[in-house]
Amino acid sequence: MVVQIVLGGVLLLVGWQMFDSGTSTPEQQASESARLIAEYRPTCDGKTMRPRDTCLVFGGSGDEGGSYQHMMDKYAAANSPEKIAGRDRGWRIAGYIGLGIGALTLLCFVLTLVEVIRFGAREPQQAMLSYQRRLVALAVGAGMTAGGVALIAEVGNVYTWLLAGAGALVTVAAVAGLVSAFRTRVGRKRWAKRHGHTYERFNKDLAERLGWQDALPFAGGVVTGAHRDRAFFIFDFAEKDARHTALVVGLPGEVPPLNVEAKEKQGTRLLNGTAQHWANHAQQVVAAADKHYPWAFKASGKTIWAKYDELLSPSGKSLTRRLDGLHRVGTDLVALPPST
Repeated sequence: MVVQIVLGGVLLLVGWQMFDSGTSTPEQQASESARLIAEYRPTCDGKTMRPRDTCLVFGGSGDEGGSYQHMMDKYAAANSPEKIAGRDRGWRIAGYIGLGIGALTLLCFVLTLVEVIRFGAREPQQAMLSYQRRLVALAVGAGMTAGGVALIAEVGNVYTWLLAGAGALVTVAAVAGLVSAFRTRVGRKRWAKRHGHTYERFNKDLAERLGWQDALPFAGGVVTGAHRDRAFFIFDFAEKDARHTALVVGLPGEVPPLNVEAKEKQGTRLLNGTAQHWANHAQQVVAAADKHYPWAFKASGKTIWAKYDELLSPSGKSLTRRLDGLHRVGTDLVALPPST
């Protein structure tokens, strides 16, 4: 947090200085151009040239030397009011970037401070869908879009259009993330309360107690309760690659380990199990899965579980529908006769 506030302050100061350096008026640009041209005297080999001198340069690009007037004309063209306006535009762009990054850094500091004040410094921020990163992403996307649109009016090249387009995509992704965060931290809590379930904002070792070795131990947005007389967990957890929402439902009896992949539009549904029991009942398992739960799921012992990996965090209706599906397919799995 100390690094964030110091870095943010420095970036804001430097960004403002760069922005201020590029805000001259056309009159100031014309005056600066005239001053630079009036003060300039061409040099050749470190010596000041006179009006009748010619500088001969061997090697190089071939454009370094020339007559006194040629070198004066070249310098005047490089420092015309239009060229100075272009350099000012570059300073403004650099200033926009510095101010934007500095503001976002300070925003991260403020949001982190709010989280620490509300929930304490020891709670891992990865345990829940936080608003912090999504608000920062929204600010980045809005800034990129606004900057790109502003630069289109001034420059109008392909890079400004790409900047505006990329900003619009980041903005859409950030809004989707905020919707997901709201669904998890507000909508899921309301859904749990409405159905008489228990909601925890954070649980430090749920994934570890479930034996999920690839998952980080803590979980967020945890709902515990009973759905149609079956105990269940719903929670968010993080793996190395991404964040997921998990649904874990109890079974009325034990089953061997089973992994069923999602139903595809074409082709057979893949069924991976470690026991001969599932090979003997593959047709019945696939039929039950296709009927009740077209998404991927796993089962082992007295639990059946699945991940929710859609673009947005699940709504209350989606949670109820998927709990129903896991309940029904779990009932069918347990009801299969033992293999002989």
